Amino acid sequence: MKVVSDFKIKLNKEKIIETVQSYCQTPPYEELSKMYDDLFYYLIECSTPLGMYKIDKKPNNLDLYSLKKCNNIVYCLVTIGDESCKKVESLFEEGKFFEAILLDTMASSYLFHVSSDLFNEICADSHELGLGLTCKIAPGDGEIDLEYQKEIVNMFKNDDIHSVRVVNDCMLYPAKSMSYIYGADSQIAYNEKDHSCEHCHNVFCKMRNVNFKAQKPLFNDEDCA
Repeated sequence: MKVVSDFKIKLNKEKIIETVQSYCQTPPYEELSKMYDDLFYYLIECSTPLGMYKIDKKPNNLDLYSLKKCNNIVYCLVTIGDESCKKVESLFEEGKFFEAILLDTMASSYLFHVSSDLFNEICADSHELGLGLTCKIAPGDGEIDLEYQKEIVNMFKNDDIHSVRVVNDCMLYPAKSMSYIYGADSQIAYNEKDHSCEHCHNVFCKMRNVNFKAQKPLFNDEDCA
């Protein structure tokens, strides 16, 4: 198992604010920008990013189309800790709706960047082993059941390293955590593409990077504070 904790915070301010504006009617951009700047430093201070991965033989019961050419699996677990979620809850309780939504979106974006940076580490190790990689396969994204998160977390059982656990049978805690796998094999092409939003079934994902318009907004205008 390899553990990585040296992650730099990288966020796209414009895209994050645009995402928040897509939820419902919001304050002017300038006001959201000021909120973002204030929350950015809090996110830096409160986050504890951690990424782990382990390369192992593919179990016989993991019969997925994406893995049909793979003899190995890369199990992955990433988190930024639970402090940002606690702050989001606190902001909601204080009636600071937009600050809460903004911080939550910033934290989600940071988590995705941590995952992307971990992929670079995995690519380097896999390349040295002569292994190509599939794109990321995440529980709940369509090809693999959400309950499989428990199997992945169980691969990293070590409370001295991380505090990620499964609650309600399939959800991760802290909420700003992700579990996923890659297929790996010497007979597949070397892949530098971490994830394909175009083929991902999670069309409502906040970090989705292809054009998609929901049938209705996530929040109605009357729901916004």
